[in-house]
Amino acid sequence: AFSVVSQLLSQRKLELLDELVSAEVLQVLKEKISLLPDNHRDALAADIDAIMYTTEGDVRIYYDDDGRKFVSILMRFWYLNGANLPDEVPGETKVFQIVFGDESTKEKRHLLTANYEFQREFTEGAKPDWTITRIEHPRLLE
Repeated sequence: AFSVVSQLLSQRKLELLDELVSAEVLQVLKEKISLLPDNHRDALAADIDAIMYTTEGDVRIYYDDDGRKFVSILMRFWYLNGANLPDEVPGETKVFQIVFGDESTKEKRHLLTANYEFQREFTEGAKPDWTITRIEHPRLLE
């Protein structure tokens, strides 16, 4: 889901996120994406094969005022991306240069992070669909 959503964000195909992302988050994303420079927008895309590490940041089970049961999982992702970003991006983990062939051919990759929160209702009879309720790409989507 992270890879698909990040690529749709990068391509500005926000209308395809209606069933995957909460309406509140989608509204904020529409505003932020329209203001992003192209290189930051390109850096949002995480190819599934470029995801280097994932970990859960927080797992919560809670009930709303009507007694409905929810589970929320915050996932953190580290992914490589070849967007044309400056070498010194504040908050970025590391810049890698991968050399293929000779020294004159260098391909630069940035190790970027993203936080996505997934929520699902577990009340009996509720649809078993997960919704993304938070999307953060530090230093890219601010």
